[in-house]
Amino acid sequence: MTDVNHTRGGPRTRTTLPVTWGDCDASGMVFYPRYYAWFDRCAHRLLDALGLDHHRLRRDFGIIGAPLVQASARFRSPATFGDTLTATSWIAAAGRRSFTVRHELVVDARLVVEGEEIRVWGVGSVDDPKQLRAETIPPEIRALLLGDHAARAADSGDAP
Repeated sequence: MTDVNHTRGGPRTRTTLPVTWGDCDASGMVFYPRYYAWFDRCAHRLLDALGLDHHRLRRDFGIIGAPLVQASARFRSPATFGDTLTATSWIAAAGRRSFTVRHELVVDARLVVEGEEIRVWGVGSVDDPKQLRAETIPPEIRALLLGDHAARAADSGDAP
């Protein structure tokens, strides 16, 4: 389940992630690569909630997608089989060619993991369509990613 909350810095999505036995290692704790898969799922759900699903990105903007170029996580406490994680995801920053998605996954009020992904506005290379390159994010998309207020402030030089 995913829901969207539009806040003053841009939209945030909340996604419910039940922890199954297959998500865990032999000790019964979530195997760390699962968090990265969940980050990816949550980033795409956030883009979908903004109206930027892959069909629209390809059709309307001619890009291949928003490929991941960097990912990190800070593990704060364990999650285990039977837990239900709530993931909150948002766009923390948007630059000229890339944007940063942040994730917080909690069980009840207990912080389990914080994640960060850097993604680029990816287009196929003119010389070799199998190669990707980062292209400038259109201003209207940057405004959508950041939330209108944040984008206007950044464009006017008033952003922190």
